[in-house]
Amino acid sequence: MKVRCISPQGHAVSTDLTTLLDAELRETTRVESNEWIKRLRLVRYGEATMRERFTYRGDSLWWFTEIYLHKMRQLEEAVSVVLALDAAAAQHAPQRIEIDAASLAGRDAARAFASARGITIDITGEGPLDRSRAWQSYLIGLTARLSRLRPGRRAPPSHHPAAAVFVHTAFWRDADPQHESYIGPVLQTLSERLGDQDLFCVGIGPRRNFRARRWWDPLGTERSGAPVTPVEQLTPAGALEGSLELWRRRDALARDLTAGDSVRAAAEFRGCDLWPVLQRELADAAVVQWPWSARAMDEAGAALDALQPRVAVTYAEAGGWGRALVLEARRRGVPSAGIQHGFIYRHWLNYRHEADEMEPVGPDRGFPRPDRTLLFDRYTAETLEGAGHFPSSSLAITGSARLDDLVVRLGTLRTRREELRRGLGIDGDRPTAVLAAKFTEIRGVLPDLLSAVQALPGMTLVIKPHPAETAAVYEPFVGQIPNVTVTPPAADLATVLAAADALVTMNSTVAIDGLVLGLPALVIGLPNNLSPFVSARVMLGADSAEKIQQGLQSVLYDRQVRNQLAVRAEIFVGRYALAPDGHAAARAADEILALAGAP
Repeated sequence: MKVRCISPQGHAVSTDLTTLLDAELRETTRVESNEWIKRLRLVRYGEATMRERFTYRGDSLWWFTEIYLHKMRQLEEAVSVVLALDAAAAQHAPQRIEIDAASLAGRDAARAFASARGITIDITGEGPLDRSRAWQSYLIGLTARLSRLRPGRRAPPSHHPAAAVFVHTAFWRDADPQHESYIGPVLQTLSERLGDQDLFCVGIGPRRNFRARRWWDPLGTERSGAPVTPVEQLTPAGALEGSLELWRRRDALARDLTAGDSVRAAAEFRGCDLWPVLQRELADAAVVQWPWSARAMDEAGAALDALQPRVAVTYAEAGGWGRALVLEARRRGVPSAGIQHGFIYRHWLNYRHEADEMEPVGPDRGFPRPDRTLLFDRYTAETLEGAGHFPSSSLAITGSARLDDLVVRLGTLRTRREELRRGLGIDGDRPTAVLAAKFTEIRGVLPDLLSAVQALPGMTLVIKPHPAETAAVYEPFVGQIPNVTVTPPAADLATVLAAADALVTMNSTVAIDGLVLGLPALVIGLPNNLSPFVSARVMLGADSAEKIQQGLQSVLYDRQVRNQLAVRAEIFVGRYALAPDGHAAARAADEILALAGAP
């Protein structure tokens, strides 16, 4: 968003949202937008709160509302605009402000700011005037019906498996359980201990990742070679009657959710009336998130009824589908386990819960946490106990099986380092950094990073796209920069890391792995969820193009800096039990089998 401040004397100063929001204000944006979302659960509708008033089969729809509002980031966008314009007013004392905002939430927030502060604001900008979710909402009901017509429905097994594992089909690479992208080693260990009959994998979602898929993908007939049964094949059409009924009432629910003085008053943020933003987002949650979530609950329940496992397992327990699965497992008395598969961000609302959210209210039995959450390390356990109010008895530190595997593979691959570097297009012994991040998170600072890389022609940057994204998203940014290369998303991470001298990231778990692997990390786009590691001085940090260039020079060329990072990383790894020992998959399997009552 571009901002132009005009003083009473007619002097103009041009700036933008990024410049106005310094590191402290960016941190404030994340904290206060999360707090705003969390307060909504207490909004009253007569005698009931939002959490109590809107339910499906007795379970609160709040558990899905909050993650929708967090995921869409429109409330966060509005908060950032208010904070940025307050900063502009404090710095430049303008009589009038001109802004060019592309987002609807940004323009609404600017109008609210103008009304609250008494400053004239002229608003321009190209962007959607109406961001209707009608088609997206319609597709939820349509695909619910049509996906049941997909040929090849598989009958439930006659033998009830000990463990039913719910995985995203898009991240399973082939028929070998070891090659599931997130928890392959754990599945392999379970398969070896239980055998094929006692481990059943249920696939969620289409085969292609969410950046590559199309709306019709759930209707397709293509089959993967993976031993995964799509959840739709375990869900007869009759099992969806409840969610389809909620879907038919979605517009009435949206009206109810956005009606009343209490919810209207909840739209105020720092004296600014952000009702247009809040009303739109709550209505969208009712017409899109709620029908989808109810459908996920129906599908999870039908799958559990068909399989009757002794334990239900997932690695997406904090997201929409995972919460639906845990709710339905809890309803049936089936123990559930959630396996950590990535870094748990400090501002990730999915894992931040107030104490009252863990307690039952009426028929709602509280936040749908798994009976056991299996974690990588003590650092994560402290995060969930403190910010999430998870009972310590529900947490088990089992280690990262993926990291165990990565350490072993790297030990072998590093003996072929020169060969691997040639395969990645790296010339000779050029210092090489690997960018491991989600494009959706890093795109705002990607130009600064690429500018810094261009200024260091003696180095190479290898971009490893996230498995859930495509390489094509980087093409408009990378262009013909000679010392930047982009791998396919399916490229082997261990191979890329074996060829690297350092890591560049914003929020990736790979940066945590680097502490153990001896790869120094440069964290860009500060503040972000890796800020605590920068503050602990086990990673370098940069919040501008100039500092990114300095950081790259340090982690690639300065032996003293690299040695200091290595020493501090070793101490940190010991304190939080981050070091792998090769037994994480076995410990995770032990916990899962204990829940199942199996030896």
